[in-house]
Amino acid sequence: MAQLEWFFDVICPQAHIGIARMETLARQTGHDLVLRPVSLARLYEAQGLPLQPEADWAANKRLRLDRDLLRQAELAGLRLRGDLRRPVRESEAAQRLLAGTPPAQRSGPMHALFNAAWERGKPLDDAGLLRRIAEEHGLDPALIDADASASALAANTDEALSRGVFGVPTTMLGDQLWWGADRLDFVARALGGSAATAPRQPDGHRRRLEVFHDFSSPFSYLACTQVTQLAREHDAELVWRPMLLGALFKSIGTPMMPIRAMSENRQAWGLRDMQQWAAHRDVPFRFTSHFPLNTVLALRVSAVEPDLIQPLYRAAWAEDRNLSEQETVAAIVREAGMDPEDVFARATADETKALIKTNTQQAEAMGACGAPTLVVDGRLVFWGQDRLDMVARALDGWVPAVDGDAHGR
Repeated sequence: MAQLEWFFDVICPQAHIGIARMETLARQTGHDLVLRPVSLARLYEAQGLPLQPEADWAANKRLRLDRDLLRQAELAGLRLRGDLRRPVRESEAAQRLLAGTPPAQRSGPMHALFNAAWERGKPLDDAGLLRRIAEEHGLDPALIDADASASALAANTDEALSRGVFGVPTTMLGDQLWWGADRLDFVARALGGSAATAPRQPDGHRRRLEVFHDFSSPFSYLACTQVTQLAREHDAELVWRPMLLGALFKSIGTPMMPIRAMSENRQAWGLRDMQQWAAHRDVPFRFTSHFPLNTVLALRVSAVEPDLIQPLYRAAWAEDRNLSEQETVAAIVREAGMDPEDVFARATADETKALIKTNTQQAEAMGACGAPTLVVDGRLVFWGQDRLDMVARALDGWVPAVDGDAHGR
């Protein structure tokens, strides 16, 4: 049986959100879970990343990720307290304590540290807190500053890096790797368990689902293979909002090709993750050899002929056709039984150009930082193809506590 490992740093709220389910999955499937404390600061440094990556993020990205984190916590039955983005080195002493603790005794102090940090909002660099937690779990507080503890933490971190880990929490089953508490459904299936499910509780109201998208994004493709069925299942009005992702990136101040700003380990995982989502949804996927794509014409075409949205996405992300080329777009239009000359005339009209621009500006005003951005009733904003489960809940009437009456902001 492959070894099941959980690489974590208690400074990460995602690790707190995921650990209870991770331990439950291990028990239910008969696996021993090996808890592997690592230094997130050392992981970042080894990849040439800033210690506080969020400091360089666009304001819209910080907004979306903070809101998403609180939604994840709510669905896990948790309420996070304190600063969501603590200094990454704050947990170094806590991680040394855990690394120096015998593996069989590690779970207790780990949970105590998670509880102190994320349920009570306590600072993790409080020496008194660390000593108390050590003593309460029958550990020698000297472990906190012991050379052997520091060496064990460094060894765990270096091993993690060598095996493709780039962030926390990371689950490994043998050589298989999943990053994030939001990938535990995939872990469950790999372990022979089942994904988490919750009974639908629709409130009987019909809602509107707006999809801000760009054919240049593989994540948009993965979402857009699902949203028509999602809207149908929830009796929602589906509204397509083609937008210029590059213009959005430029306006909010984010890299024009975010994937190329990622570390090598993160890029490798990202491609595997996309492939895994495609396989899970039983849709074809091939990362385009023409990246980055210029999708201005394709977006305009989709604005005047929404029936071409799916053929255009398939062409780009399943068939490796180059949407940057006018002749490729014309061929797709022709294959759909339409006249390219007529469609292009309408697609390049001033009102169509203005519509795409307006959609892009509207997305930014709603707090979008990427594609796909999915908006329920103009107020609940979700980012990412991996948040369709939350979108489904919102279409049934769920309003996350963090959103309240914030109208998406």
